[in-house]
Formats: sequence, C-alpha cells, structure tokens
Amino acid sequence: MQYLTGFGAHVVILARMRRLTLAVLLVLTGCSSGTGDTVGFTAVGLTATPEALATHNDTLVIGTRPADHPELVTRAQDGTLSNARLIPATPYGKEAHWYGITSDGTTITGVGGERGGAHGNVRWSAWTGDTRQITEKPQAFSTFGGYGAGELIGVVRTQQGPLIIGTWQSAKAGLDIAVWTYAADTWSRQPSAGTVLESSQELLRFPLAVTPNDDGALVVGWQIAKGTVSAAVWQFDGKTWTTATLPDGDAALAARCWDGTCHVVGRSKGKLAWWSGPEWKKHTTPDIPVGDDQNLAAPVPVNGTPTLFIDHNGVKLVSEKDERQADGPTGEVKAAEVAGGQVFVIAGDRLWRLT
Repeated sequence: MQYLTGFGAHVVILARMRRLTLAVLLVLTGCSSGTGDTVGFTAVGLTATPEALATHNDTLVIGTRPADHPELVTRAQDGTLSNARLIPATPYGKEAHWYGITSDGTTITGVGGERGGAHGNVRWSAWTGDTRQITEKPQAFSTFGGYGAGELIGVVRTQQGPLIIGTWQSAKAGLDIAVWTYAADTWSRQPSAGTVLESSQELLRFPLAVTPNDDGALVVGWQIAKGTVSAAVWQFDGKTWTTATLPDGDAALAARCWDGTCHVVGRSKGKLAWWSGPEWKKHTTPDIPVGDDQNLAAPVPVNGTPTLFIDHNGVKLVSEKDERQADGPTGEVKAAEVAGGQVFVIAGDRLWRLT
C-alpha cells in the first residue's frame, strides 16, 4: 500500500472529500441536476396586463389591458406577437376590461366591462371579429343592463353560435341563469322560465364559469336548496339544458372539456375538489385549501394529463396524483390555455409559457 505524507496527502484527502460530498448530494437529489419536480416556464413579453385567453386554431388570443383601454393580442405558434385592430363603439367599450373571449376558429367573440354610472354597475360591451380586427357591437342598454340585470360571467362558442352566460332577475326568486344568443349583430336574452336555469324559492342557482362542451356548453357553479349548498353543473347539448349536482361539493369554480370528458374543479369543505363527467365522479386530489372568495383557472391537458395551475405556496401544477412546483410564475392564477400544442398561464398579471 502506498502512503502519502505532507502536501501530497492533503491534496488526496481533499479530492476524496469532494467526491464523497458529490456522491451524497446526488443521493439526496435523486441523482438529478437539482431541479427535482420543478417545471420550467418562460415569460411572454407583453406590453400590457393579460386578462383573458382563448385559442383561435393554433393561435393564442390574449385579451390585454394597458392603463385605460382594452387590447387584443395574438401569439402565433412561432412566438410572433401581433395586435388586432380594436374598434370600440361606446365610451365604456373604450375602457373595458376583458371578462371572456372565445373563438370557433373563424370568428372571435369577446365580452368586456367597466364599472360606471351612479351605482357603479358594470357597463358591458360585446365584441366580434377575427385576429386582424375586432369591433364592439353596440347593444340597447336593456340588453345587459337596467332593471333586473345581474352579471355576465363569460362567453362560449357552440355549434349554434356564440352564447353569453350570466344572470338575470328571476320571476320567482333571486336570479336565474341567463343565456344570450347572437344574430345580425344583436344579442338577445332567452327565457329561463320553465327550464333548469330558473331559480325558485326552493332552489337558488349561481353560475360561476362556462366552457365549450362538444356542440354545446357546460356552465358550473353552486346552488342552495332548503339551506343545503352544493356544487352544480348545467349542460347544453345544442338543444336543451340539463343539470346535475356534484357529489360532496360546495361550489364548482371552473371547467374545461376535451376528448369526451369534462374536468371540473372547485371547493369542498374548504379544500380543492375535482370532478370528471359525464359521470361526475369526485377524485382524490392533493390537500390544497381553497377559500370562499378564491377563483380557479380551468384545467388543461399537460402531456396528456389533466392539470390545474393554482397558487399554493407558489404556483403549482396539480393533477389527481401529484403536485409540482412551477419555476417562474408567481401570484394568483387567472387563466390557462393550450394553443398550438403549447401551454400558457396568466399568473401574477403576467403571461407564461410552459417550457
């Protein structure tokens, strides 16, 4: 055996210590590079605050708002950003925030709103166009406002055309879920009486979000009957509306449908809840608190896995089985979308792309 003394022995000992330290670090990190389960994101360089997302074929549509007016930005699959020409028709349209955007691949439809007037109610604006130009189509004040008006929660495309979903004063009690259809530049509210959208003294309904579902739409929210609160969904198949109560849920907050399944996320006893339909099975998910006033973004497929982005001690990617940390996004998650095979998230008033 060879023995080293003096300076040579010191060098050998230090080298062995370094190798031992490296080996220990590799074991502790699972032989990874240190990223662990962290998922990387890249910020998209917008010049204004993003408020809403939609997919127009392979193009991402981004409703943004600088200090005092709306803009519509598109991002092509190669990352090119462009601004659609925006043509407002009313004073409140010039100042609107984006409440929702949808597209059928040909036409883009948007809903905007800005508070104003003596009572500070939202003054709504409806927009129609494409990636080159989108125009506000002025409506009569009584279309979305006036006595009996509620709120608008979003816009959705269907095989029969776009629908705006909101609420309106019920003839029986509280507010009905209300549906507006579009034809000849005019939005018309359809009667809710006699349908599952109608509220009554025995059952009050509260819609919170809407998403496309095959040829129709899926509305999610909550209801209260005889003092019992439950999460609920309302489905439109292109002709009629049906409803279902979600098991062990307090409120359904967001939803997205793809490949024949609708993924609904919400709240159950102060915790995250996840259901899938049409069977409306409740899944087991990581233990994540969801507050009474907290909003959730709709889930999206990430590498084939239904995934929710949520701010839980930092932005996390949550599936039925696990929870991973997002590297980059911080703050409240407001929207998620998939366009051109790429995943985008609005978090902390910035737009991020999953890398």
